[in-house]
Amino acid sequence: MQLSVSEYAQARGISRQRALALISSGQIKAKRIGRSWAIDQREVNHRPAISRPLSPKMARLVIGAMSNEELELDAQERHFLDRYIERLRSEASPLSLLHSWLRSRQLRVVAVAANPADIAEISSDVRVVASGISDERAGISSAREFEGYVAASALDDFLRDNLLLDSDAPNIRLHVVEHLPAAPIPLGFVIADLIDWNRPREDGRALELMEGVQWQR
Repeated sequence: MQLSVSEYAQARGISRQRALALISSGQIKAKRIGRSWAIDQREVNHRPAISRPLSPKMARLVIGAMSNEELELDAQERHFLDRYIERLRSEASPLSLLHSWLRSRQLRVVAVAANPADIAEISSDVRVVASGISDERAGISSAREFEGYVAASALDDFLRDNLLLDSDAPNIRLHVVEHLPAAPIPLGFVIADLIDWNRPREDGRALELMEGVQWQR
């Protein structure tokens, strides 16, 4: 379903001028039809970036710090990690900041569709690690949806073997990475994935999980 700029702005609770600015900056995808813009309805749940992404290595260190992992850091890495943590703690919009910083944790995101009856079997595939709404720490019932991480080298076979197809109404979200994280996935990934949904329920749970984080530094 396509939305006009005004419809998108109303759904997001922002001004039409702000929506046009997001289109102009490339932060939301839209296509020109005559003199008007058409925006895919799925863009409503897209959270615009407010900062540049961290390097993949630094993004992984921030995730590790959120996950209370033991980190081996040199002096420079420790300095920058401390700065990022302090900025995050003082940030008025920590979810938007984390979303912006941690985009580099993955190569890309693939959204596909599966029969809801097959989701339990899909989630048990050893080539995928559950995260986000599908991790039990999220506390979100997602029987008809699944979210997880899959290695780029296994993606094509995983999609084919599980009969996952492109769809206008996807219910499977796959974060494609170079190396598959071990299960259970570190908590920082779960928080980052919940934030990316840009939905009130997921945002609320991400904030709750962040409140319980004991930052490893």
